[in-house]
Amino acid sequence: MRNKVVLVYKDIEGEIAEESVWVKPDGQYYRLDNIPFYAPGLALNDLIKVEEEEGILYFDELVSASGHSTIQVIFFKADQADRVLRSVETFGCRWEGMRGEPYFSIDVPNEVNYLSFKAFLDKEFASGILDFKEACLAENHMNIT
Repeated sequence: MRNKVVLVYKDIEGEIAEESVWVKPDGQYYRLDNIPFYAPGLALNDLIKVEEEEGILYFDELVSASGHSTIQVIFFKADQADRVLRSVETFGCRWEGMRGEPYFSIDVPNEVNYLSFKAFLDKEFASGILDFKEACLAENHMNIT
């Protein structure tokens, strides 16, 4: 059974914003079942605690990190998106997009060589194809050299 949880966060302008994500119950907690598009600090398969308010589930706190990272991407050259996303998959990453929009979120599992993946993203950024934000970096991805 899947449910939706509302993530409340501050957007890039410092305003309060909300994003809904799919979750699956896991004991007394919930596990993120899709990649967040905008909210920082969370990744696919993270275990979270929620609070219910008037029938709506709201994110309360992270219980345990999954080891996945979330990279948020915007394409400046839409005609390059398919090529880049196919390359993303060759690294072992998954992605989700918004229909008709240039925004994508990429899930980077813990076993992915983040140094190589980030070098790929940096190259695409330097070419003017996209920009990206490391919205949630797993501990093993932060400790790259």
